[in-house]
Amino acid sequence: MKKFDVIVVGSGAGLEVASFAAEKGMSVAIVEEGPLGGTCLNRGCIPSKMLIHSADVVETIKSSEKFGIKSRIENIDFASIVKRVSEMVDTDSSGIEKAIRESGNPTLYKMHGKFIGPKKMQVGSEQIEADKVFIVGGTRPSIPSLPGLETTPYLDSTKALRLEKQPEHLVIIGGGYIAAELAHFYGALGTKITILVRGEKILKEEDEEIADWITREFSKKYQILFNAEAETVSYQDSKFTIKLKGDGNKIIADQLLVAAGRIPNTDILDIKATGVEMDDKGFIKVNQYLETNVEGVWAFGDILGILPFRHTANDQVGFAIRDAFTDKKVPFDPFAIGHAVFSSPQVGGVGKTEQELKKMGIKYKVGKAELKDTGMGGALQENGLAKVLVDEQNNILGVHIIGPDASILIHEAIVAMKANGKIGAITNSVYIHPALSEWLQRAFFAIE
Repeated sequence: MKKFDVIVVGSGAGLEVASFAAEKGMSVAIVEEGPLGGTCLNRGCIPSKMLIHSADVVETIKSSEKFGIKSRIENIDFASIVKRVSEMVDTDSSGIEKAIRESGNPTLYKMHGKFIGPKKMQVGSEQIEADKVFIVGGTRPSIPSLPGLETTPYLDSTKALRLEKQPEHLVIIGGGYIAAELAHFYGALGTKITILVRGEKILKEEDEEIADWITREFSKKYQILFNAEAETVSYQDSKFTIKLKGDGNKIIADQLLVAAGRIPNTDILDIKATGVEMDDKGFIKVNQYLETNVEGVWAFGDILGILPFRHTANDQVGFAIRDAFTDKKVPFDPFAIGHAVFSSPQVGGVGKTEQELKKMGIKYKVGKAELKDTGMGGALQENGLAKVLVDEQNNILGVHIIGPDASILIHEAIVAMKANGKIGAITNSVYIHPALSEWLQRAFFAIE
C-alpha cells in the first residue's frame, strides 16, 4: 500500500489543500474520477453562467423597442453557443490536469476511488493511505425513481449544459435554482418551456415574497404546472411522453430535463468504510473546524450540505488548511454567506428568510422597496423587490432581492452583515443618485 502525507478526494476547492500541502513538502495524492476542476468548472456555475449570458443578451435585444430602438434577431446559432462554452471549460480543465501531472507532486489518480478504511482508498488496482485525508467529493444530480425514466435519453443538469441541438419543447421536472436558470437559458433562446412543480411556487426555499414574485414572472413566460408530478415517462420516435399523476394528462416534448435536486457522493465513495458519520441524507457531519468524527479526516464543500455553493467551499478551504496544518484552529462560520439565482429576473439572498424568522419565533422588522419607485427603475423600465429583515436592535437578519443585477446588489448587504451587522452601514452611507444601488438603500430606509 502506497503511503502519502495527504489524500484529497475531489479536484474542485480541494485543489487548494493539495497545492498548499505540496508546497510545504508533503507528499499528496489527488483522487478525481472526472475532469479536473470539480463541479463548478465542468458542470456547474462556470458553464451555466456563460450560457446564461447569451440568454441575457437575447432578452436585451428583444426588449429594445420599449426604449425606442427597433431591432430583430436574425439567427441564434445554438450549437456554436454551447461549443464555445464547452471548449473554454475543457481547455481550463485540461490545463489544470497538465499542470498537476507536470509537477510530479501531487500525484493524480484520475480514476474512481472508494474508501476501504478510515484513511485508506482503493484507486483502480492500487491501494493508498495517508495521515491526513480531505473529503471534498461533492454531489451529483438526484434522479427520482420514476417508471420508464431510466430507459429514456433524459437530461440532467450536466447533460443540459452540453446539448448540441436546441429543443423545440423542453419539459423540466423540478422548481429549484437549476430549473429556474436552465429554463431562462433555453426559454430566452426560443425553446418552449413546461415546468412541473410539486408545490405551488418555484424557488420555494427563497423568502416567501421573493418566491411569489418570481413565480408570477415565470408564469408569464413559461407554462408552469403546479402541484404536478410525473407518474411515468416513455420515449418513442424522438419524443418524450410524460404522464401526470392524478388526472392522467400527458405532455409530449422532444426533451426532458430532470432537475430534482442533488445528492452527496458519499455512497459511491463508500464513506461508511471510513467510520465517518453522516446524516440521514448521506451528507458528512463535521464540527466547527470541519473535522469529522475520525481523527485526521476533514470534509468540506457540497458534500456537507451546508450552503452548497462554490464560494462556500472557497471560504471553507482556508479554515480547513489552518485547522489541519497549523496550531491556530479557527472555526468556520457560515454567517452571511449569500447566494444568487441567475434567472430572469435574478434573485439574490443572504441570511434568514421571513418564514424562517417566524418559525424560530424571532421578533423582526421589515423594510421593502420596489425598483419602479426609483430613478434607475424608470431608466431601466423594469421592476423588482428589495426586502430587508432586521431585529429590534437594528441588526441585519436577512436581505432578499429580485430584479436586475440582484446577484451584484446582494453583496452590499453581505459586506454590511460581515462588517458590523448594523443597518447604519447602509443608511449612513451616501449613495450615488440615481444608481441602481439606491434601490437597496431605500428598502433599509423603509424599515418600520
